[in-house]
Amino acid sequence: MAEDPRLAYLQARLQARHGDRPSGDDWRLAESSADLSHYLEAVRRTALKRWLGEVNHEMPPEAIERQLRAAWREAVDTIATWSPEHWRAAVEWLRWLPELPAVAHLLNGERVPPWMHADPVTREFAFEDDARLRDALAEQPLAPLLAADPATGDAAMPGAAMSRAPVTRAWIDEWRRRLPRAGYCGGASGDERRRLAEMLEQVQQHVEAMRASEEADGRALRNALAARLLRHFRYGAGTAVALFAHLALDGLELERLRAGVVTRRLLPERAEGRSWA
Repeated sequence: MAEDPRLAYLQARLQARHGDRPSGDDWRLAESSADLSHYLEAVRRTALKRWLGEVNHEMPPEAIERQLRAAWREAVDTIATWSPEHWRAAVEWLRWLPELPAVAHLLNGERVPPWMHADPVTREFAFEDDARLRDALAEQPLAPLLAADPATGDAAMPGAAMSRAPVTRAWIDEWRRRLPRAGYCGGASGDERRRLAEMLEQVQQHVEAMRASEEADGRALRNALAARLLRHFRYGAGTAVALFAHLALDGLELERLRAGVVTRRLLPERAEGRSWA
């Protein structure tokens, strides 16, 4: 049972959302579609349509990606408005997860690709000059990521993965800072913090396993993570653990949808590698 009445209310909303998730048959029907038009038509017959907005088969890939990032932010913002006030700051911080690769790219001194200038979020700090980039980021909600130092990257991680690690760590540090204090009225209990830490560790292990995997696609690894997240959602019912597990499951769902849309848009002649690519 939830100690906070707001969490009980939130749990009811999350259960309704969870019940709307597409079934395995829904996914198989969509993913059997050979072209993007048929794929989108199948997806729009399910609750997955909430991610798509105006996406269509003629839309440029960068516009599709922009819509999916915006849909993620909207989904997080909706959950945040349902959440108890003392949890909102930690929930809202999840809205910036899709921007982490872009921030890491820029902080690593790379060139600004054209799509960043068209994106309503990244165009505010898409500068190649380091001082200008940092000044612009300091004025944005993503300012805590300036704590990332590319020079401290994990030497065991090759290439781009190494450059992303400091930004990821800075994001995690800020998320932890935003969690309500233990002992505070309605704050995170010791058990909640332990289970949130466990879930975070499982997600990090999943990312590392994906980077190290030699499999053609990550379906098995993603299914294993989804099963762990589902256990957190069920056993953490009525607590903030269920809230974050739900959003993590949303992230996996959106990732799978993105693979289905973008690969059909970019590689219409290839049947393989479209699902959970």
